[in-house]
Amino acid sequence: MNGIVDISWLQLALGLIILVIPVYILWRFKTKLIGTTLIAVARMIVQLIFVGYYLEYLFKYDNPWVNLGWILIMVLVADFSTIDRSELKRNKGLLVSIFIATFLGVFLIDLFFLKFVIQLPNVMEAQYLIPITGMILGNCLRGNVIGINDFYYNLDRHRERYRFFLASGASRAEALFPYFRTALIKSINPTLASMATIGLVALPGMMTGQMLSGSSPLIAIKYQIMIMIAIFAGTLLSVYLGINFSLKTGFDKQNNFREEILKKGRKEG
Repeated sequence: MNGIVDISWLQLALGLIILVIPVYILWRFKTKLIGTTLIAVARMIVQLIFVGYYLEYLFKYDNPWVNLGWILIMVLVADFSTIDRSELKRNKGLLVSIFIATFLGVFLIDLFFLKFVIQLPNVMEAQYLIPITGMILGNCLRGNVIGINDFYYNLDRHRERYRFFLASGASRAEALFPYFRTALIKSINPTLASMATIGLVALPGMMTGQMLSGSSPLIAIKYQIMIMIAIFAGTLLSVYLGINFSLKTGFDKQNNFREEILKKGRKEG
């Protein structure tokens, strides 16, 4: 098979012309999103160029400690993003809880697949560790945002029911069970929908990238199956751990829900 066809910077700039279409639609319907869109595109370009040059160095140097440090930075950024997009207030306990949950959810799944499935001699090899971690982490971020947001705001909307369960003799775990279940279902539904339609409705990015670089479609398919299983397991594990670890921050010693962790704009009585 032929190698991948390079894209020059001029060709890439030419590709940006297609943005005229969505920008016109946004302008035509007065969405006031043109500025936000252009800023998002600009940030995406700058961030990806920076990461591209950095990963060139990272892959070449391939130091396990540097690789681990980069993963910790990725998880930390995802940690702040999860809390902000879940519309919870930042506090030390919540930041630490979500960070540990996300790191464990991603890294444990990483190690399993790199060590026992791909069987790499060095599981910290940057060429495999960084891209796979990025794909799993990106989906964990989405799942965490959906799951944690749903858990706490659903609990806030039905806090009287939660208190009734406690007053009836239920433990905190028993009283929280329906909210936990709903949060897990909602957080994992997008991944399940993607898994159910993959290959028929869409060819995912990793598989497409491998085929463009000259890999056999069958090799690309095997990697994609592995990645989707890793994403599913990592997402569910990180959401489960994230909610569990955050309970110490979200509740007091008498099992009362601390409503102050919610942003005031989203509180519902």
